[in-house]
Amino acid sequence: MRIHIVGIGGAGMSAVGKLLLAGGHDVTGSDNGRWPLAEALARQGAAVHERFAAEHVPGTDVVLRSSAYQEDNVEVAAALRLGIPVWKREDAWRFLAKGKRVIAIAGTHGKSTTTALTWSALRAGSVDASLICGAVLRGLGSNAHAGTSDVLVIEADEYDNTFHALEPLIAVVTTVDHDHVDMFPTRESYRDAFRIFAGRLVRRGTLVACADDEGAGDLAAYAKEELHREVRTYGTSTHADLRVSRETDTVYTLGDTQVGLQLPGQHNALNAAGAFLAAHAFGVTKRDAALGISEFPGVERRLEPLGSAAGVRVVDDYAHMPAEIAVGLDAFPNAVVVFQPHTPSRLAKFFDEFVAVLRRARAVVIVETFSSARERPETTSRAMALAEAVGGRYALDGDEAARIAADLAGPGDVVLVMGAGDVRPVGERLLELLRTPV
Repeated sequence: MRIHIVGIGGAGMSAVGKLLLAGGHDVTGSDNGRWPLAEALARQGAAVHERFAAEHVPGTDVVLRSSAYQEDNVEVAAALRLGIPVWKREDAWRFLAKGKRVIAIAGTHGKSTTTALTWSALRAGSVDASLICGAVLRGLGSNAHAGTSDVLVIEADEYDNTFHALEPLIAVVTTVDHDHVDMFPTRESYRDAFRIFAGRLVRRGTLVACADDEGAGDLAAYAKEELHREVRTYGTSTHADLRVSRETDTVYTLGDTQVGLQLPGQHNALNAAGAFLAAHAFGVTKRDAALGISEFPGVERRLEPLGSAAGVRVVDDYAHMPAEIAVGLDAFPNAVVVFQPHTPSRLAKFFDEFVAVLRRARAVVIVETFSSARERPETTSRAMALAEAVGGRYALDGDEAARIAADLAGPGDVVLVMGAGDVRPVGERLLELLRTPV
């Protein structure tokens, strides 16, 4: 089957494309400009275009569109006009999950890292699972893997209710913290989306949830009492089924098993605990699960060290919600933060929360908001207002942000470059500036 992917450069679509290629399908795709994950697919045999055009569509059996692109995209419109089926991401997930035992990792925060940790724990237990992840695994060099077993480990994104397409054997929920306000305008609508997801577990399936998170804890109680599913919880709280305790900065005890982590921060110990429980529920021994977790080097853009220069450490992070910025500052107290808000709707909804958490940083640079393909840019800059509210500096673009950060940072400092948009190059440019001071 020939499948054309609209938005092939994104993390979710590129991972799907890799598994489709591995399944023997003819994959083509388009995106705006050059994207590293799309270029990787091209090297593996996909035909990738750097612009959207109607002529890419004829002869295709299915057009698969990212959630970011609607019927007004020229390729989607061409498919509808020609009578070619148009799939959303959920349709591709159903297709790839058919006949698989699915382990789905959901939650507002920590999905990518927990997905990768779960896959690594299974792999240490000799389970060669297929993988769809929202970030590149640093040890694997990819965000996807075509395994030889009948197991699929998938990052179950809630946006557009996509995770409702899955029927997991095991579901992990890390957190339930209101997000995607363009899709879920109220906390209740967001909570209910996760309740439906939990209800999609197969009859003898298991929900693994973080007891430390109020939303995930409430979901665990709902799944147990209302859905009558098996539930296992993890966390530092005394009532968690798997208790997490810290031994050193890098060593934690998960229940009765000690695990060394290469990932900084207690939040990553919780992510590891969720992965550990999921792998053990599947049948992997505690020893093997712990080994796989301890050997995992992390995923890109999740507190990823970019390098050091002039005594300054630069760390790149995908954090785009207040709670995610908070855990980064927990791991690196007193850091200089360069933050790029991600989507105007999110910044507007959580403006006060962003102000509160960013005030914890030693210094702050706010880069103009990244709108993404699914929202229009703001006509007035709320990012500038955020910079003023936290006593920080505003930068119109990444190069300006890097220059400001170079002025603010000194020997011994850590600079956290945070955001889900195109802010990563700020850290790379900052290192260049620090290595070649004027």
